[in-house]
Amino acid sequence: MSDSDSTLSPEPQRTIKIIFISDYLCAFCYIGNKSLKDAIAGCRDLDVRFDVEFRPFTLLCQSSAPEVPKVKGEKVPNRKNYLIRKFGKEQAESKWKMIEELAQKAGLPLAEDGIVARSTLAHRLSVKAYKVGGQAMQGPLNDILFKAVFTDYQDVSDVEFLADAAEKVGLMNKTEATTFLEDTDCKNCVNQMIEAARASGVNGVPSIIIDGKWALNGVQSTECYLQILRKIAQSSPMTECASIVSVKS
Repeated sequence: MSDSDSTLSPEPQRTIKIIFISDYLCAFCYIGNKSLKDAIAGCRDLDVRFDVEFRPFTLLCQSSAPEVPKVKGEKVPNRKNYLIRKFGKEQAESKWKMIEELAQKAGLPLAEDGIVARSTLAHRLSVKAYKVGGQAMQGPLNDILFKAVFTDYQDVSDVEFLADAAEKVGLMNKTEATTFLEDTDCKNCVNQMIEAARASGVNGVPSIIIDGKWALNGVQSTECYLQILRKIAQSSPMTECASIVSVKS
C-alpha cells in the first residue's frame, strides 16, 4: 500500500436538502417551521447536514387580500375578522382553537389576533436572503417574519418593517432594502416558484420535500419529522424511493 493510499481524504459529509414551501401568513407553517427545526436538532448525532430552503406560496390572491384597517393612522389587527368572514364564526373559532393547541405543543407563543396582509414582498426578501446567505441568513429572517405575524402584530407587507428585518439579518442596510423592495428584483423568481409549486400539485401549505424523495403535506409533529429525517439520513444516499410519500395532517 502506498503512502497516498493510506492517507485517503474522508468522504464529504452528506447533505440532505429540505424544501419548505410556505406562506408567512400560515399558522401551520409557523408551527411546522419550529417542529422541523427541533427535529433537525434531534439529528445532531448523525453524520449528515440539512440544507433547508424556504420557498414561497401565497394563500391570498390579490382580490382576497384585505385592506389593513387603521385607527388614527395606526394599523390594527384584522386576522379574527378575516377568518370569520372566510369560514364563519363557529368554524373560524374551531380552527383557531386547534392552532392554539398545536402552537402550545410546539412551545410557540401565539397572539390572539394579528395583521393579515399580502406576503409577496416578504417572500422576495426571503428568496434574496437564501441566494445571498443560504439557510444561515434565510432562517433568522423567517423567524422574524413569522414572529411579526403571529406574536408582534406587525404587517409583513410594510416596506419599512421589512427593510429593518433585512438589516437585522445582515442582508442589506435599510436604504438598500427599501430600494430592493420598491423595485422588482426577485419578483419573477418568486412568481415562478409559486407557479412551479402549484403545477406540482401543491394547493396548501406547509408542503415539504425532503431529499427529493419524500413529500409531507400539512403540519406534522416534531416526532414525525424526526422519524422521517433519521430514516432518510441512515439510508444509503443511492437508495431510490419508488414513489413520493405523502403524510397529511
